[in-house]
Amino acid sequence: MRSRAFVEGNALRPGRVTGIRGIVFQSDGRSTVGRFFIRPFEAFDRWMVGILPKSGEPSLAMHAGIHLDIDGKGEYVAEQLVGSSYLDFQNGLNWTPYADFAKRDRGGWDATIAATCFRGIDEQVVAETVEGLNRIEGHPFIGEDCTAFVERAFGNRRLFSDSPLLRDLGIGMRIGDPALPLLKQDAVLDQRSRELLQFETIKDLPDALAGVDAPNVWLWARRLLPLALLVPVGVKIYSSASRKSTPVSSTARRFLR
Repeated sequence: MRSRAFVEGNALRPGRVTGIRGIVFQSDGRSTVGRFFIRPFEAFDRWMVGILPKSGEPSLAMHAGIHLDIDGKGEYVAEQLVGSSYLDFQNGLNWTPYADFAKRDRGGWDATIAATCFRGIDEQVVAETVEGLNRIEGHPFIGEDCTAFVERAFGNRRLFSDSPLLRDLGIGMRIGDPALPLLKQDAVLDQRSRELLQFETIKDLPDALAGVDAPNVWLWARRLLPLALLVPVGVKIYSSASRKSTPVSSTARRFLR
């Protein structure tokens, strides 16, 4: 999720974490980054498992964080953000008041799913994660996206699917897609959450094969896309400059006449 205005204070844990309400999913209804860089890169994997929304249906999740309680402060979301040099290259971890987090829905939605609805997560793991969040340090977004942060916080457990597209080719690789969470088949979700996450479709996703530190293929593709787009422009500028600066010999001038 792109940060529109970096809030310096949100980079600091505002107090002691006392509990985890769950993993919160968000879809920014008017996100330019989501429209041009997130949904297109994840479309093939989503299509393969059958969760591309139809016209008029809610958009799928583009972001995830940990919905938690801070002692004496209320509800917050621990989340990994992108959008400034500080977030991208130093520390992307933000502790955002939940009320501010929800404002980013902008016609979309957010929904919190109990952590114990995820495969491999029980109450003991949740308790350990609460303590871990009181010690956790932030990583730059260049090396850790939003779902990778959630997985690291929960003891380096894979909580989101590998790429279904690459899995069919025999390759286990992370994609970090919040729309493909690895939920238990018997998870108890309220009806709204079931519909927003399309639970009946994603509940049968296969367990992840790639390690938690495996490269995130779509994250790297999004990082390299701007560079790939700039290379032809750079080559054209360089070629034009070279032609203007290259001296022409008197012999060549006579030939060209």
